Amino acid sequence: MAALQNLPQAWRRLIFLLPVLVITLILATGLYNGSLPKPRLPKVTFDNPAPASSLDRTLGNGLPAAAYNRTPDSIPDLIRALWAPLVLPITAPSFTTLDNGAKLQLPPAEELVHRRSLGKKICIMDVDTRDLGGESSVFAEKPPQWDNLGNPSAGFLSHYLYAMIHGYSYKFIRAPKYSDRAPHWSKVIFTKELLKDYDIVVMLDYDAMFPSPEVPLEWMLNYWKIGPEVLVAMAEDPPGEGNKDLRHKVNINSGFIIAQASENTQRLFKDWAECPDETRYKGCAIWKNKPFHEQSAFSSHVRYDFLDGFSIDTHPEYIRMLPCREANGIPEVAGCGCVGQLVRHYWAKKSLTNREFSHNIMAALTPLLAQAAYKTPESKHVEDWREKTLSGSEIR
Repeated sequence: MAALQNLPQAWRRLIFLLPVLVITLILATGLYNGSLPKPRLPKVTFDNPAPASSLDRTLGNGLPAAAYNRTPDSIPDLIRALWAPLVLPITAPSFTTLDNGAKLQLPPAEELVHRRSLGKKICIMDVDTRDLGGESSVFAEKPPQWDNLGNPSAGFLSHYLYAMIHGYSYKFIRAPKYSDRAPHWSKVIFTKELLKDYDIVVMLDYDAMFPSPEVPLEWMLNYWKIGPEVLVAMAEDPPGEGNKDLRHKVNINSGFIIAQASENTQRLFKDWAECPDETRYKGCAIWKNKPFHEQSAFSSHVRYDFLDGFSIDTHPEYIRMLPCREANGIPEVAGCGCVGQLVRHYWAKKSLTNREFSHNIMAALTPLLAQAAYKTPESKHVEDWREKTLSGSEIR
């Protein structure tokens, strides 16, 4: 320190400023890049970039052809960020439905099953045996456009959207066909298979959709009191005579399945998948190709004899029947009592899946856009001149 005091003042200043200059030069040359904390913004990159020559080629709508070969890897992050202000908390005391403003109330706090998100432990699953190669399909060579999007693809995309909003896993199973039974049976065996990797698997037919995608599955599990003892939960069908099982009890509907992983669940789904073989259930072979296939097999046979001779009547805690008004049907068939308050199933009007999908998106975007454009003072988009007076070409 004494040596510094003997130096001229200009030199002493230079010595103190030297570290600052060195750090500035390092940052400027990029040698220090990446070691300082950065804001966590979504990173958008594109796979399979097209060669520069293709950028000159455009499609009929004026977009570069190369754009159709690029897939943003940050779409899930963007979806989740967009819906974050709207997502219903898992422990929210109530939720008001869209169909008639009914207020669904959670059980008391001490009875709630979930308080935190299960995230990737939940898998939303689509399974389909069809080729799905037409231009209206998500599996077309070029991504489908909204104007020609097929009904199944609208349903599939809505399921993916729901999974991304809540940070769940999503799987689309392109399944092989059974040689001896209807393709509907594939949903049983693949739900069983995915339960080996996930705590909860939610299987949906393409025409089963969430009308309020901001409601997390954990909230529904709390509402329906689906604890760890429940192996499988499915909605009741409408009470019409055509929807009765062999014992004249209303059928379950297998278009929306909540299954929870356990050894007992594996046993139940194995017996269900093998039902038409009649190793356990005599008379079940009729449902190989007769409607309602796997749904009728479960309704008439499996639920009355599963695990170690249990029945839905003696052990109702293992198989949960969800109310039709909440987990089946649509408002257009309200006369049957099934309006789909939390899960809609468009078995009566499959063509409306596109409308439901567009509503999923616009119901979220509309309030967010209105807030950003007209309600946020910082945006300065709105100028209020109403207190002024117009006179000729003058504003006074």
